[in-house]
Amino acid sequence: MKASSKFDYIIVGGGLSGLHLSHSFLNDKYFNNYSFLMIDKKKYKKEDNFFSFWEVGNGKWDKILKQKWNKAYFYSDAGKVVMDFSEYNYKTLSSTKFEEYVKRKIKKKKNFKFINDTVLKIREEKNKLIVVGNKKNYQAKHVFDSRMLSGVYKEIKKYTFLKQHFLGWVIKTDEKKFNKKSFVFMDYRIRDKNYTAFTYVLPFKKNEALIEHTYFSKNECNREVYEEYIRKYLSKYYNATNYKIIKSEYGIIPMTSYPFYKESTKNITKIGTAGGWVKPSTGYSFKNCEKYSLKILEKIKEGKKFRIQPERKYYFLDKILLGVLSKYNHRGETVFYKMIKRNPTKRVLEFLNEESKLFDILKIIISVRSIYFIKVFIKSLYKKVL
Repeated sequence: MKASSKFDYIIVGGGLSGLHLSHSFLNDKYFNNYSFLMIDKKKYKKEDNFFSFWEVGNGKWDKILKQKWNKAYFYSDAGKVVMDFSEYNYKTLSSTKFEEYVKRKIKKKKNFKFINDTVLKIREEKNKLIVVGNKKNYQAKHVFDSRMLSGVYKEIKKYTFLKQHFLGWVIKTDEKKFNKKSFVFMDYRIRDKNYTAFTYVLPFKKNEALIEHTYFSKNECNREVYEEYIRKYLSKYYNATNYKIIKSEYGIIPMTSYPFYKESTKNITKIGTAGGWVKPSTGYSFKNCEKYSLKILEKIKEGKKFRIQPERKYYFLDKILLGVLSKYNHRGETVFYKMIKRNPTKRVLEFLNEESKLFDILKIIISVRSIYFIKVFIKSLYKKVL
């Protein structure tokens, strides 16, 4: 095996969190004299998915956006809600474009290096870390690790655990079927009534859109199930039966109250899904990865521990909402309808972004109150799994 290569920081994984963290480091002059290495698995064509998020005004990713919207609709059997995204614009971008954008910047930095290799393990030795790769070993003072180790999956089951699983099609129609100025945030009208499941629509052009069917439940479905709901939805609400499927995307995102931050050590910081950077109650992660990456930089400058731990109040609220969705999965439509119907869109988005003032948090809680929440709250006082 070849001799080790030495770096100040090593980032294991070139996915969303690794790219966000790299981008944060390379844009901060404080770290110009530090050496960085990103290790990603050997080169292969990654599936091109979409990352969606909301933010105020212009953002650092606007140059590579696929589309953005300032208006959305929420549909349920109880009614329709128009959502105002004029302040917090809803934005989406291609995962491939995002990766290419960040890697172009990495290549221009002399203190950054990118290597394709498979990390087998990370070994701690006194004041250094040895990252054991399939090709060679690498040495660092600190490692940011996005790998989810097999033992964690067993531990997750001891906590409340759901999956956000989805299948989406980007379709092109012969006729103009979509209003590209607005999108569908959630539509519960066509779904499996035994579960929290909905359709999500992002129009890119008047004849092109992403149509996605999503579940929040414990087990994923056969692909044919999602596809049939998408077909029914397109036929009923867009009168679309003749269309071309340009691309398809499928994903599973963990929704759990498991405290991932405890997997981090003094010299190894878990990032991404493995670090708990996915919002447990919604599955959104793009802005969390950006936010937590910047927090890591702040902690390094201040000489504090790098571990990223969620605020207790939001961790508790996510735990309760997950508990309701787990115990009363068919009630998800009602929960989200009440939240979105009874609160201004801005308040909901700030709450989901974990940026709310206490008074607004209380208003959200009051708006979704029910006997189900009370039961889960009581149970949460003495149980991990709700």
